[in-house]
Amino acid sequence: MSAFNKFSSTVICSSALIASVLALSSAYKAPVSTAINDTIPTVTIIAKRLNAEQKLAYDLQSTQDIQTVMISAKRLSAEQKLAMDRDAIEQRQAAAKYAKTIQQSV
Repeated sequence: MSAFNKFSSTVICSSALIASVLALSSAYKAPVSTAINDTIPTVTIIAKRLNAEQKLAYDLQSTQDIQTVMISAKRLSAEQKLAMDRDAIEQRQAAAKYAKTIQQSV
């Protein structure tokens, strides 16, 4: 066997080995641990209302660009709250079922 054939055989086998290792490592998914938390996080924003003069003073005081976050929300009806709660429960159950399936397959 010539040196070139031996070199090309080594390169082909090495490439195949690397490709198989990469394929196996990308196919393996680590088990997902889902901590089901029944509490809904809430955010409380407390601020005092500024009058026009205070707003102007605040705007003039800031020399840098300030990021502004616009928060808009509407009050949900009882039916909408129930629908959201049902959706959240279904999503948690699906996530738990998926995690259980993953753990059983490993």
